[in-house]
Amino acid sequence: MSISCADIPKLPGLESISFRAGLTGGQRIVRWPYVAENESIQEWVSGGELVFVTGINHTRDESNLCQLVREASESQVAGLVILTGPEFIQKIPKSVLELANKLQVPLFEQPYDLKMVIVTEIISNAIVQDNLLGKSIRLFLSKLINGFQQAPELIHLRAKDLGISSHSAFVSLSLSYHQSSENAASSANKPLQNYQQIEQSLEALLRRRHIEWPVLSDENGLLAVWPTQKNEISELYEDLAQLRERLQSDFPQLDLCMGVSTQKQGLDELSQAVEEAKQALQFAIKHPQQKLFFYDQLGIAQLFAAIPQRNMLAEFCKRHLGSLCFCRDTASTEMKSTLEHYFNHFGHLQHTADAMGIHRNTLSYRLGRIEQRLGYSLQDPFSRLNLQNALLIEQILFHHHNLDEQQHSLVED
Repeated sequence: MSISCADIPKLPGLESISFRAGLTGGQRIVRWPYVAENESIQEWVSGGELVFVTGINHTRDESNLCQLVREASESQVAGLVILTGPEFIQKIPKSVLELANKLQVPLFEQPYDLKMVIVTEIISNAIVQDNLLGKSIRLFLSKLINGFQQAPELIHLRAKDLGISSHSAFVSLSLSYHQSSENAASSANKPLQNYQQIEQSLEALLRRRHIEWPVLSDENGLLAVWPTQKNEISELYEDLAQLRERLQSDFPQLDLCMGVSTQKQGLDELSQAVEEAKQALQFAIKHPQQKLFFYDQLGIAQLFAAIPQRNMLAEFCKRHLGSLCFCRDTASTEMKSTLEHYFNHFGHLQHTADAMGIHRNTLSYRLGRIEQRLGYSLQDPFSRLNLQNALLIEQILFHHHNLDEQQHSLVED
């Protein structure tokens, strides 16, 4: 729903602006126009700007223009527009075009006689109008996601007014991110910038697929709708894996996890789709070796999540987890993490130890302490099965029933 670089020459009145280089970056979102007044732009941009270079206040020779392209790439601006004419910048050097292509920075050429006041007004108005429509669509979708009840007929009419399809098949994506441990200290002051950049990158990747649905936000991160066809489910896993990998490559300093719902038909199922995606995301976060998780992979967890009597589920957890149940202190969390790794590797001590990066003797010692705290042996297969399910149910309760606010009452019940 946003204005991309590729849209700029298509706006009425801007047909004389030509897209000269960096075509592969054409889906970058334009957040706002900015006229460069200084020799360098890096200090004055924050990402997403369409930067106009006039050559009026500073001499823009070949070296400086190449510098601006590099700074545009490093600062993740939307693109560069270079004004050319007889007075200042006569033409764009070939080396500048080649560098823009190499760095995938969209680069436009604007005739100098096209007044900047007209250009910025057209672009700004387009962005404002698009934002207003986008906010309206986001509000409509947010109401559906949050359970605002509407008759299917009203949903269809409202969607038609907003120019979106209400009957198409789709899956919902839930995406979260956090700083990887090695980058946490250096990037701790950039959460908002990270969020904006990931949102813009996700929107751009969706647009390349001709998906015009807006990206939404929630407490976990970002939400998106991915249209599907019934006969392409087999290709969905590969497509979404590529989507997550592309985002991860764009943001190597972050750990990105994604949850995906089952296929739904029509916007009246959007709320359910988002809930499924969120549940799948929790498993992706909990199991970092699999950062993309599909709801239909949850298996028996789907049944546990569908049980409305949370007290019955909590009682099962307390019976089999004992004093570990609902505890979030460091020692308890380490014990439960050890159990999860142990179960995920089918009780194989060496494989579990290798996955955890600890010595096998250390693992055996930890398992012994866990048995003491639980009060029963892990050698019994039925005990292991119940314990594994208890850990799974606990995780569902923390997410599905907002247990963080209620865990004390559950423990005391």
